[in-house]
Amino acid sequence: MHPFERHTLIRHVAALASEGSAVWASFWRKTELSHWLVRHHPLLKIATLPDAGDEVELAAHVVTRDALLSHFTGLRESLPPQASPLERKVSWLGDELGLGPLDRTILGLLVRAATIPEVHSLVLALGSQFIPERLRMPHNMDIGLNTIAALLGQTPRAVGRRLTREMPLVMYGLVDDRRGQDFAASDRTLKVSNASRSTAQTLRSLLFGKPKTTSLTWEDFSHLKADAEAVCDLLKAASRSRTRGINILLHGAPGTGKTAFASALAARAGLHAVFVGECAEEGEEPDREQRISALALAQKLSSQSEGLFLVMDEAEDIFVGVDEARGHSRLGAKVFMNNLVEANPCPTLYISNHPHRLGRAVLRRMTYAVEFPRLDRAARERIVRRSATRHKIALDPARLQELVRLDAPPALIDHGLRAARLCGAESQVAVRAAASVLKVMGGRPAPVGAKARFHPAFACADTDLARLTDRIVASGRTEISLCLHGLPGTGKSAYARHLAERMGLEVLEKRASDLLGMFVGETEQNIAACFAEAKDKRAFLVFDEADSLLRDRTGAGQSHEVSQVNEMLTWMESHPYPFACTTNFADALDPAAARRFLFKVRFLPLSQAQARALFAHTFGQTAPAHLDGLCQLTPGDFAVVARKAQVMGETDACALVEALAAEVEAKPGSPRRPIGFRAPAPTG
Repeated sequence: MHPFERHTLIRHVAALASEGSAVWASFWRKTELSHWLVRHHPLLKIATLPDAGDEVELAAHVVTRDALLSHFTGLRESLPPQASPLERKVSWLGDELGLGPLDRTILGLLVRAATIPEVHSLVLALGSQFIPERLRMPHNMDIGLNTIAALLGQTPRAVGRRLTREMPLVMYGLVDDRRGQDFAASDRTLKVSNASRSTAQTLRSLLFGKPKTTSLTWEDFSHLKADAEAVCDLLKAASRSRTRGINILLHGAPGTGKTAFASALAARAGLHAVFVGECAEEGEEPDREQRISALALAQKLSSQSEGLFLVMDEAEDIFVGVDEARGHSRLGAKVFMNNLVEANPCPTLYISNHPHRLGRAVLRRMTYAVEFPRLDRAARERIVRRSATRHKIALDPARLQELVRLDAPPALIDHGLRAARLCGAESQVAVRAAASVLKVMGGRPAPVGAKARFHPAFACADTDLARLTDRIVASGRTEISLCLHGLPGTGKSAYARHLAERMGLEVLEKRASDLLGMFVGETEQNIAACFAEAKDKRAFLVFDEADSLLRDRTGAGQSHEVSQVNEMLTWMESHPYPFACTTNFADALDPAAARRFLFKVRFLPLSQAQARALFAHTFGQTAPAHLDGLCQLTPGDFAVVARKAQVMGETDACALVEALAAEVEAKPGSPRRPIGFRAPAPTG
């Protein structure tokens, strides 16, 4: 045993003796102190004692008991030798955290009880659990408050005041409160005390942990625009000036890249990001108190460090309930938690999927809040391309677009491409892997090939669609609204999707039947949620059958019909992203709605030249002459007949024209006739 540790052990026994002969006699009589003394008398500088076999006689020998009392009372004030390695590490913790003398002695005792066999067995002896034949290597045992006080020569009340939640030992997580007035050195403290090296840098790194890394780069968060750069500048300035109370909130839906952004931000700012409260020691899940103590400890240590910021992920876990108005429902001390946010010596990032759970008192102490929206199509494409390059996977255009169509967070895209690399760079694996996890997370991959595509050559409208598209894209404006009206099948929805693709936006498509509710106010709620979702995703919103939602209010027979139109008009006025309404009945729209559309485009049936060209494009053969006799043909008619022809195996041009004629005649206002391919006339 190191001389300093032997000196400390003697001082603990001397503290028992200093309580006086009555207390010493009580320990002698009620515990196994005498057995322990006989076993360890060489360490304790006791000159003469009976052999270990005479322990029973010793325990009853009053003269020997009194002699030991006098012996230890005289040793208590002896000067300590040079500090041991363990003492240097415990002292470092005390210096770093500004612990007082009593806190240091409490911590030292608990650490030694967990790491030095002789101290460990002394604590067992005082608890009447000293059985030498069964002693094992010490473990992190609980020590009662009265035993701690006795070994330190203090009153239980004085020691108990230092072991409350608001005092440094428990607040910083150095000591675990095991309840029932039992305490132990925490795993966090033992990690420091068991370290092979005792340099300040080594010990501090043990408490801070290893930094997180991410495969994403700063450019992958370009969709955050000015917010990202503002936060980076703020962190650098606060770190340089050591300004207190700088807090940044990163919030948004799960999987939007908040944690990865914190790592990328550290690299961008040239700082070290310390993620606190991620896990308890030994890899266990931390509870709320452990996470709070980890944050308090990191804040205290950061006051002695430079060039870092703290990150508390899932911040709602530690703040939920703190702002509860009813005292009996409140979790934790509100003042204490507010001070954690208000007095932090270095910048702290709080990450939350549910920011409202932090409470208004915490939110108003934030310096900056960054919302992480769902990635739009352009951002996903940038991430897919960069991630594919990192993993050295060549994506053909079709596979690239399949990945881009997945409404997946950056990490999920990267994981899919990593899986593809491990499987021999087969890009199809990337799509399947990412889509499979997205499905489990509750997302839904965009359908491939389920929607009709827009072909400019086969579109007819009262507006030059190519020029309109180019001008909208070139403007860079997002507050664009369109009313697309005309006969069914003329390509209104297909054009809206085409415009969204040109603008680099994904499409959020809703039908009136998706929004109309059977209860009072339900439709209005659905409309509001629809616009909010489009804003969150930065998506191009498309309303099909919009006449059901924007019907002229002058003919409304029910109040809810008026209120749903009012709700639509309110959102149309303020929505910051593109949306389009399609309808077959433009005359049924409320006049106020018509005025709110920036562009109103009427889609027309195909011209004769377009119909012949589309026939050749769809069926791979020249159209018969009598195709020119069909009026009001639309691209939708050709799509329906093409699917029927595939099922029936029909390739005859005249039969195909007949099927197109049936589609035209099935439209409202046309004379009725059988729908589909006509059976051949009987012969003979």
